[in-house]
Amino acid sequence: MDARVATLFDTTPYRMHKTLMALRELIYTCASSLECNEVEESLKWGQPSYNVKGGSPIRIGFDISIFVY
Repeated sequence: MDARVATLFDTTPYRMHKTLMALRELIYTCASSLECNEVEESLKWGQPSYNVKGGSPIRIGFDISIFVY
């Protein structure tokens, strides 16, 4: 795991950490089953980002402010 992504996950509340890790696993599983190139994991705009060569990046994250009205 990318060190900056690991640090972000380690500081995420437990319930969100569990969900983010499940999404991360799903991304890697899908990439493997579709025989995609290696998944590049990085931190973009403060969110974990996953990309394969020739594909579109996926960013996942959690921001409590979007749920507060």
